[in-house]
Formats: sequence, C-alpha cells, structure tokens
Amino acid sequence: MAVRLESRSLSFGYGKKKVIEKISFTAEAGTFSAILGRNGSGKTTLLHTLNRINLPCSGEVFINGKATTAMDRKEIARQISLVAQEHSDIFPFRVVDLVVMGRAPFLGTTSRPGHKEYTLAMDVLRTLKADHLATKNFNTISGGERQIALLAAALAQTTQVMLLDEPTNHLDFNNQYHLLSTIKTLCRRENLCVVASMHDPNMAMLFADQVLMIQKGTIVNQGKAADIMTKENIDRLYQLNTSAIDISREKRLFLPTSVL
Repeated sequence: MAVRLESRSLSFGYGKKKVIEKISFTAEAGTFSAILGRNGSGKTTLLHTLNRINLPCSGEVFINGKATTAMDRKEIARQISLVAQEHSDIFPFRVVDLVVMGRAPFLGTTSRPGHKEYTLAMDVLRTLKADHLATKNFNTISGGERQIALLAAALAQTTQVMLLDEPTNHLDFNNQYHLLSTIKTLCRRENLCVVASMHDPNMAMLFADQVLMIQKGTIVNQGKAADIMTKENIDRLYQLNTSAIDISREKRLFLPTSVL
C-alpha cells in the first residue's frame, strides 16, 4: 500500500520557547521532500517530532490517515526510519551487523536476529551496491560509506517513510551526488516516502520533488521544487543576494552574486 505522511499544525518547544510551530505538509509515496533553512531554523527538530522522538506540544502526525499517537513506539518504527547526522566511531560493528539492527522493531524482546535477517541485510546492501562493505568495521570505512551503511539500516527497518537529517553532511561532491542519486532512485523504485533536511539548495533543486522552506520554526514556502525554488525565495530564506542560472526548463542553480 502506498504510504502517505501528513503533518497537521505540528508544534514542539522547550518550556515556553517554540522551536517549530504549526508545521503542516503532506508527503506522498514515491516523492523526495527536502526541508531547507538556515542553521537553527528547526529542520532537525521537525524530523525528530515527525517520528515522535520529540513529543509535540500540539498538532499531530498521520501515516495513511492514522495518528501516530494511536501507535506504540514499535509500530511507528516499523513505518518510519530516521537516518541521523553521521557521527564517527559510534558503531564498532561489522556493517552487516549494523544493517541487521534495523530489523529490531520486528523482533521480539528476547529474539535474536537469524538467517532471515542477515539475508535481508545482504539484499539491501546489494541493492545499494555496497555488499563489499558487509564484513568491514563501520568505524574504519569512509564517511560516504558510513552514510550508505546507515541508509541500508534504515531500509532494512522500513521501505515506507524515511527521514534523513543532513544526509550529505561531511561528504565530498562525488559522494553527495552518489548518495542523493541512490536515494532518489530508491524513492521511485520502492515507492518510498523520503523527507530530508538539507543544507545545499542546489542539491535540493536537483533531487527533490517537493521543498519546504523553514524560517524560525515555521514554513514560509512550500510546494513543487520547480515552482518555489526561485531567486526571490532563496534570497529571502538565506538572507543572501543570489543569481539563478537555468540548467533546464524546470531546474536552476543558485550562486551568491558576491562570487560572480
């Protein structure tokens, strides 16, 4: 069944300070939604609130029309996975063992992963063309390979909704492009619903179907990437004067005028 993620007037804060406020949007299966905004705008907080790591102070999240407040933690984890910003030296495991951990929501409290789980993990790694990493120590592989391994663990967990927090953080240009291209392909092929916070508006322009622009915890623009990724909206969001360079009928790149 094609999945639909919906946020309705979602708010979260600490005490009286709201970090995100009245966030409403819908993300459909087979689409890549990018969240753009400056540092501190609430992008990570929004992702953590969508899967109830943060409990909202108001508003609700729905998966296929069912409120996540009506689901337990394990049911949410079976439908929504989160790939957090990568940190070094936190998983002293083989990559295949890390991927198998993604199956935890489907195992009983006392159950141990078996042949079925390891077969699935290897299938996911092969899908990502990363099966050569299976027996390598996570802590010894490159940043780009770590992100692929974390993506594999999320895919082993669910192929419904995937939340990505700055997935290209610390990656070089080649690995940024490869990772986002892989995610976009999976999005379409697996009918996966992807919502990703991103730093680079140009990468969002190239890969996202839908863009949410967030400023001070609220959405200031949202819609089809080709429609709202304009010079005016980018300038306003980043408080920067840019030039838009058309590369196709629907796609353009943005450069600060100070470097032209």
